[in-house]
Amino acid sequence: MPIVSDVIVAITDFAMARINILLMMATFVSGGVFAFLFLMTDTGVSRNVRGFLRFFMPASGWFSHSTKIDILLYFVIKFSFRWVALFAAILTTFLAEKAGTALTNWLQFDQKLQAGPISVVILCIIMFMFSDLGEFISHYIQHKNRYLWEFHKIHHSATFLSPLTASRVHPVGVLLDAVFIGICRVIPVTAIVFLYGFSIVELLAMQASASLVFSLLTLGTLQHTHFPISFGILDRVFISPRMHQVHHSVARKHWDKNMGSRLSLWDWIAGTAYLATRDEVQKFGIGTVEDDRGDYQRIWWCFLGPIVNCSVAVRRAIVRTKRLILRSQQAGGD
Repeated sequence: MPIVSDVIVAITDFAMARINILLMMATFVSGGVFAFLFLMTDTGVSRNVRGFLRFFMPASGWFSHSTKIDILLYFVIKFSFRWVALFAAILTTFLAEKAGTALTNWLQFDQKLQAGPISVVILCIIMFMFSDLGEFISHYIQHKNRYLWEFHKIHHSATFLSPLTASRVHPVGVLLDAVFIGICRVIPVTAIVFLYGFSIVELLAMQASASLVFSLLTLGTLQHTHFPISFGILDRVFISPRMHQVHHSVARKHWDKNMGSRLSLWDWIAGTAYLATRDEVQKFGIGTVEDDRGDYQRIWWCFLGPIVNCSVAVRRAIVRTKRLILRSQQAGGD
């Protein structure tokens, strides 16, 4: 399939080029300029260069202890635990490819479909949607399960949002994301291999390309910023920066809202979507006394704290269970 190979190579070259970083930086700068020019007109912000710099990179935020933790965790996660997610992506794609090949041999389906450029784009979108669904499920469970929340709250402890905050995560969270994304990804990859016979290299290239393109289109770089950019009616489909800022708000009414990664479809289906006004989100953080104590403004506690808290919660649950069993036995004896 030469046409498919050409498309894959072209997309892969784009996805893997160093220009990615430049594109993300350009998104950050242009997003800040747009927010300053069109969203801050009636907020009292000075309409000059100094006013822009104060809005774009406020010293109180970028030089805060929260941002220092973001920077440290960024390098720790980037050079160590991110390999977990990469390995999981390769492993699940490899297993799905083998499953598709085995299904082909079992059903003796040798007449593979021919994939043109439009077909490749559609398949990329399908794989992206399944991966995004996996991220949503992982995120939802980490919010709803009290034990997993102990690990995920590291991310929500940021009191200032910057693109670096995306890497403010616990290794357990990285592992959970990899597991759920991998599970959801197996379904479309197996079907695609069965129908089209793509290789694992082509599949990985398609997944990486789709992820990059949708991250750029949905302004993923701006999700962790203070730029209150909304997509308007498209908030019904995509997670805008403002929607994700709601997710990080300390206000109780914003808790557990907008848990999608790039698609808001899952939130609307699950009933967790929330559309806020431009100035509704005033403060970021966990929204509990932990913010006041600064529990997660210490790098070592970001790694150890969740394990300690989770252990304490499990111990208390065991004690409560034993007490209930004892009371039940005593009541039965009476």
